[in-house]
Amino acid sequence: MATNKIERVEIINKLIKFISERGRRFFYSGSNDRTASMILKKNRVYIVDHRTGQEVYAYEGFSHKGFSHGGTLWALVCDFSFFIRTGKSANGKHGYGGLNSGGWGHSDEIQKEIIDFAKEIGYLKG
Repeated sequence: MATNKIERVEIINKLIKFISERGRRFFYSGSNDRTASMILKKNRVYIVDHRTGQEVYAYEGFSHKGFSHGGTLWALVCDFSFFIRTGKSANGKHGYGGLNSGGWGHSDEIQKEIIDFAKEIGYLKG
C-alpha cells in the first residue's frame, strides 16, 4: 500500500496511462501524443492536461479551466486527487459512479480490465 503522496501520484499515473491505452482512450491526445498526468507542486495536486498541457489545480470546487473534458472526467480527476491527498479511495465521492460506473462508454470487457487494474495497484479495494 502506498504510504505517501509521491507513491500515490505514481499509482494514479499508472492508472491514467492504463486508461489512456484502452477503449475511448480518455486522458490521451493523439494530436499531441501526450498522456495526462498528476503532479505535486508545493504539496498540492495538479493534473497536467493531455491536450492543453496546462497544470490544472485538481480540487473539487475550483475552476477546471485548462482541463479539456467535461464534468464526469473532472469528477474522476477529483477522486484521484482525493486518493493522492488522503490515501483513501474516493470512488464516486465527487458526484458520479466512479470507475465502477457503467457510464464510461467502454465495452464491458475493457471496463473490467480497468477496474481490475485499479484494484491490483491499490486504487480500488478488492
